[in-house]
Order: sequence, then C-alpha cells, then structure tokens
Amino acid sequence: MGNAANADVETIVRSRYCGLRDIYVAKLLQNTQTAYAADVPVKLARAINAKISDKWSSEKVYSDDGTEDTITSYEGTEVEIEISTLAPQDRALLFGQLYDNGFLVKSRNDLAPELALGFRTKRRNGKYEFTWLYCGKFGQGVDDEFETQAEKVAVKSNTIKGDFYDRQKDGQYQIVVDEGNLLEAHEDAKAAIEDWFGKVQEKEQAAG
Repeated sequence: MGNAANADVETIVRSRYCGLRDIYVAKLLQNTQTAYAADVPVKLARAINAKISDKWSSEKVYSDDGTEDTITSYEGTEVEIEISTLAPQDRALLFGQLYDNGFLVKSRNDLAPELALGFRTKRRNGKYEFTWLYCGKFGQGVDDEFETQAEKVAVKSNTIKGDFYDRQKDGQYQIVVDEGNLLEAHEDAKAAIEDWFGKVQEKEQAAG
C-alpha cells in the first residue's frame, strides 16, 4: 500500500488571463559577467494591454540521412505595452531623453537605458501571475496618436516597444510566480509576491 497522502499535494491549476496591471520599470545599475543590480522600481502609467513574445531559433543537425539533433537558442523577447499616457519624466527614463527645467528635449543621440520590466496579470480564478523581465531597452520608441476633438471625444493612449534579453551574469531573462499554483512549502515565492514591485526579484534571495 502507498504512504498516506501528503496534506500539501501539488495540483496544477490552469486559469485563463483576464487582466493586466502595475507596470513597473527599474533602471539597471549593473549587468556584467559577475554582477546584476537594479535601482528601485518606478511605476508607469495605467496598463491597457501587453504583448510579450519570446523568440527562439531552431536548427537541425543531420547525419546518416536523418535528423540527429535539434539545436535551439534564445534570441530575445519582444515587448509591446499599451499604457494610458506617458509623462515627460517617463519618457526621460524609458528613452534617455532630456527632461530639464520643465522642457522635454528629444535628440537623435538619445540612448535608451537598460531596464528591468515588471508587471502582474490577473487570472480567472482571481489569482495573479507576477513577472519580471531582467534586462532590455525600449529602443523602438513610442507610438503617439493625436486627433482633433469632435462631438464624441476620442481618448488616446501610448504604446511603447522594446527588446529584452538574457542578463550577462547567468543567462536568466525572466522570473515568474503564479500565485494560483503556490503550495504551503513555497515560502520564498510567497514572500516575493508580497513585495514584488519593491525590487527586481531573485529566486535565491526573493524575500531579502
């Protein structure tokens, strides 16, 4: 006969996404072969939608008239986020533009800084999935759309686009905690989501 059932049995919970909120960015202070560090996260405007696309390449290796192996490699993550609006301070942070004494100045020499990107997505079961992308740049800029005011006011939003990638220290590029699948034993992950946007989270020191 088998052992008595464990009170903390793992059951896989699958629930559809139904919400998005709390878009945060943190400017990277270090991203080297030996160290990774990010500044205190800053909240952006209200979230509308996001598309996060991991890109992988695949190459087959052939021998003896057949496929011997398939080599896959991570090429990066494309990010497109629609938010309610961007303040000039947001544009300075995201795109490296100059905001000084009330003036926002854009230059062809502007360089988007390395950032970490965090957010949370709601599932149909009422739980959230928490995400941090470790490093990337919104170097593709922003889409602005304007329209004259008519009888029915058309409210516009901003869409920012960026490319994210693995960090130099260990090749990690994303960390996720699905609240709906946490067990009692997952103490570090539970502690992490309590302060998910207080810092860029790490698995080894999530609650530190």
